[in-house]
Amino acid sequence: MNEMIFDTDIKGETIYGIWHQPVVRKNIAVVFLHGWAGHRPGPHDMLVKLARNLCNNGYDCFRFDFRGKGYSQGDRHQTNNQTMLKDLDSVLQYVNNSLNRPDIVLIGICSGAKLALYYARNGNYTINHVIEMSSPVLRQNEIESKLITNNTKNTINEYYRKIFYKETWRKLISGEIHFSKIRRNIFKPLVSFFKLPYNVIAKATRNKAAEKAKGGGQKVQESPFRPFERFQGQMLLIHGEKDPETKLSLQQIQDMLQRYEILSDTRIIKDANHSFYSLAWEKDIIQIIMNWLDCHN
Repeated sequence: MNEMIFDTDIKGETIYGIWHQPVVRKNIAVVFLHGWAGHRPGPHDMLVKLARNLCNNGYDCFRFDFRGKGYSQGDRHQTNNQTMLKDLDSVLQYVNNSLNRPDIVLIGICSGAKLALYYARNGNYTINHVIEMSSPVLRQNEIESKLITNNTKNTINEYYRKIFYKETWRKLISGEIHFSKIRRNIFKPLVSFFKLPYNVIAKATRNKAAEKAKGGGQKVQESPFRPFERFQGQMLLIHGEKDPETKLSLQQIQDMLQRYEILSDTRIIKDANHSFYSLAWEKDIIQIIMNWLDCHN
């Protein structure tokens, strides 16, 4: 096994990652998506250990930091679902350019798992399998539509919740809070949010004009958006029994996959929490994933 640093750029900002290269290749690339609060090693370096085990079994593994996280460039205050999906697109382009059109497996944990699910549903590159671990509860717009306003809602909700924290008032008094950042993080997303109805109306107006130009009010033929159009395989869902979000999150994911006739397997790790903070749980998960991938490739 060889491990090398790789990088890819988006608008002048560099994404850095580690490429685990096997001695004998299966032409299957596993791309890891870390959680919102973490970076490419994952909680207690679990993604590192998993990648090395998979690499020794013939899988090319790619772990990277989203922009604004870990060693990658970018402003962490600008990181959101949309930027992370673009980062994943860039990494997948790098993977496809570096290997001979490999099968792609996405492995995500926490918010990275949620992004893996969304990308399998709507992404630009073909995904063969998804392994999600501890995906948080999905909002309705993440289940049925594009993530247009998700970051806006997250930002506003988070700031309003923080108003009631004792720590917030301590920082206000000590001068640790910068009001310019608060204004930027609340009002900039709000502007984007209220532009949305105008954009929708404008698009409808353009479509209507196009129909008129065609004559006879005929409907303009557009390529239909088909969820999971580029997804070709199955999913493995791994959750901790003691994670408070497991029951609702799993139900949402399973309902969505059933609706689109996507096959999936579910593994509940007994007594495990959200981030699987136990060497025994970690060992079980690595073995489960290795066995599952070997059976499905």
